[in-house]
Amino acid sequence: MNKIVNKSMIGVAKRIMMCRPTHFKVDYSINPWMDEKVQADFEKATKQWNTLKSTIEKCGAEVVVMESEDARDYPDIVFCANAGILRGKKIYLSHFAFPERYGEHVFYKRFFDELGFETSFNRKIIHEGAGDALWCGEGMNILVSGVGPRSDVQACEDIQQKIKLNADDKFYVVAARLVDPRFYHVDTCFCPLDENLAMAYMPAFDSVSQNNIRNYTELLPVPEKDARRFVCNSVVIGKHVIVHHGSDTTFKLLEKHGYQVHPIDMSEFMKAGGSAKCCTLRLE
Repeated sequence: MNKIVNKSMIGVAKRIMMCRPTHFKVDYSINPWMDEKVQADFEKATKQWNTLKSTIEKCGAEVVVMESEDARDYPDIVFCANAGILRGKKIYLSHFAFPERYGEHVFYKRFFDELGFETSFNRKIIHEGAGDALWCGEGMNILVSGVGPRSDVQACEDIQQKIKLNADDKFYVVAARLVDPRFYHVDTCFCPLDENLAMAYMPAFDSVSQNNIRNYTELLPVPEKDARRFVCNSVVIGKHVIVHHGSDTTFKLLEKHGYQVHPIDMSEFMKAGGSAKCCTLRLE
């Protein structure tokens, strides 16, 4: 039997979704990084978003933009990594843990319907999409799925049933329990670089989850000071890594492994607990 690969996630990213930050602001506090007294500068945030978009395009990927004019009540919809989990042309849409984001799935569903995706949604199970579930391992067939502050362990089985492409489609969902509230989504502390390598801040996971993750991928350890700058929240396009500036220790490690680092400023989005990866969703 031929090796099964996750064609939408293996190899160099070709198409990446972004959502325009039309209504972005820090309007509430639903993670440890958010403080309503520390408001984002909208003009600066827009420039940062545009820089991220243009950097992705310079690295060779097409950006597909979701407009958000009618999503006025959802300032965090810009963090479209949380739209859902993709496999091929199927997407498991997110059901958010906090009411402030509940309604976002309506806008994401419309967007993916227009792109021709088959969508599924379970309002009984909390899960926050590709912000809390990342593909890694051989064939990109291991889905490391966060369990804890923002996603329910019940989602692991449901995801496996809903996005399986056919009877021969084999992949595994590995539950990874998050134990540090600062790293409330998997994509804040874990970043697959290719099938065999990921950078990670492992203290964000419990000991069992750490061992499970190590079974599937080699790890580049990230120091706490770089983890707090969301170095794991990077956009990876082949050998290009687009990331918030300032994590020099990890940047040197990435360069040693043959990666070209593209530091950019994501400071306004970090006020809401997100960085480069949070603002993107790989489509293929």
